[in-house]
This record gives sequence, structure tokens and C-alpha cells, in this order.
Amino acid sequence: MPPLPWTNFAPPFSGILPGWFNPATTGPLVREAQRHLAQWVLQPIAMQMAEEATAKLGGKVLIDVVRPAQAFDAGGKARALATMIQALAQAKEAGIEGPTLQDALSFIDWQDE
Repeated sequence: MPPLPWTNFAPPFSGILPGWFNPATTGPLVREAQRHLAQWVLQPIAMQMAEEATAKLGGKVLIDVVRPAQAFDAGGKARALATMIQALAQAKEAGIEGPTLQDALSFIDWQDE
């Protein structure tokens, strides 16, 4: 079977990892390709849509296509939670709190709005 014509494009041009089209692709690569698509292609479009909706509706509109793609399985969510708790404990030990901690939490998209 000849390669699909669009698999020869590099990711910055297509927005999709070429491995996604490989018949031997497994679950981890599919999940990574979905995250890549959400972060680098869909989220910028969603941010533009949210900006326009905010201007038209007069209230703040947020559209997040990345967060739902972060951890599909319970094991992944449990590991992510354990890592966040450990990181918060380490931040407390290091004396990182207040605005510095909030800045770090917003950097990883884990904040109260």
C-alpha cells in the first residue's frame, strides 16, 4: 500500500502528527496526536472564537479544548493528582506561596478562575 499523500508533510504544516496515519499506530501515539492537535491547532482557533464571543456577548467566554484531552484513563488521572499533590507539598517546603504559587499553577493551567 503506498503512503497516504498527506503523511509526507511535517507537523507544523499539517497540524497532525504523521504517525497518526500509520496502520501500526498504537494507543499512546493516538493520545499524543490528539493532544498535539488540541494544543497546536484547535486551541488557538478556540481562543479566537472565545475572544470574538466575549466581544459580542459582553461577558467572558472561555473555550478549552485541551483540558478534556489531558487524561482519559483513571490511572492517568490518579498519577496526575498524585504528582500535583507532591508538587504542592514540595512548594510548601520550599516556601513558595501566594502570587508565585498562583503564577505557577496558572502556567500549568490549574487555577481557580
